[in-house]
This record gives sequence, C-alpha cells and structure tokens, in this order.
Amino acid sequence: MACNTHDLTIGHCNIQGGLLNVAKSTELKSLIRCHKLDILSLNELNLDSSIQSNTINIASNFDLIRCDRPNSSRGGCGMIVNKNIKYKELVVDSKLDNIEAIWIKLQDSKINVCGFYRSGNYCSVDNFIDYMNFCMRKFRGKKVIWIGDINIDQNNISSSQYKKLDMTLKSYNMVQTIQGITRTLR
Repeated sequence: MACNTHDLTIGHCNIQGGLLNVAKSTELKSLIRCHKLDILSLNELNLDSSIQSNTINIASNFDLIRCDRPNSSRGGCGMIVNKNIKYKELVVDSKLDNIEAIWIKLQDSKINVCGFYRSGNYCSVDNFIDYMNFCMRKFRGKKVIWIGDINIDQNNISSSQYKKLDMTLKSYNMVQTIQGITRTLR
C-alpha cells in the first residue's frame, strides 16, 4: 500500500521477518523502486539487538531505523527512509509498556511520522490508544502521520476495540485510510 502526500510517497508492509531473507529483501527493493517510495514503514521485523542494521540487505541510498521488541526476536517495527529525505529520529517516551513505534520528523515539511506495530498478543488496545492520546497531545497543532498495523478488525464496527479506535481517531480528526481486509486467514 502506498500513498502520495504532495511530493512525499510513503508505503507500509508487514514483512513477517523477511529482512534477513534475500528473496523478501529483494522484493522490498522492488516495491520501493516500483512505487518510488521515500519511506517504507515495516512491521514484524523479527530482529533483535544481535543483528546489526548495516548487515541487512537494503538499498544503499536508504537508511534503516528500527525498534526491536525487547528480549525477543519477534515483532518490532522499522522504517526504510531515502537518504535524500532530511529527517530526524524523535524519541517519544510515553512510559507505557509494550509500545512498538518509531518516530521521525521530516525537516523540510515539518511532518511527524510514526511507524508502529500493535500486536494483539503484546500490546492491549487500551494501552495503544493511551499511547496515541499521549502522542497526539505531545504533537498538538503539528502534522502527524501514523502508519502501521493496529490489528483491529475494521469490519466489526460493533466491537469495543473498533469503537475505541474510531472514537480516538475522530477526536483528532484522523481517518483510517485502509478500509478492507489486508490479510485473510487460511
């Protein structure tokens, strides 16, 4: 999935541990090239601190920034950012547990981008919504893009999880751009 915000193109992909796989990393390079992506947000990196970012097969004109899940080789999130984009990695310390998120500020446009992953087995919906509220208060009046995988069924509008997310998004005038099912169970 890719979208263009003026001259900035951002995409998202759940790679399920694919960065160490040559075929998947080649596919990611092709995705970036095909859609002319400036930023690719990634979920489920499945990396840990023993794996150095400079050993991962990404295009040489991109940086990889990442947030590994502590004490685990599961989950995690990251962003592949074109080196031509002027950005600064931000530290957003909410003191909330089990948050997997990376923030960057795009210096030319003053847009703050959060790449995140909320796994239902790792971070409760309430905890993640508390994090969203914390961040939106912190960035009040500033441009914010959230891109990632929240793992809430958008088609089940009667669920309490959906209602909590919907109310939170509406309270900040945000919209969920993905409306369909992105993964089907076999």
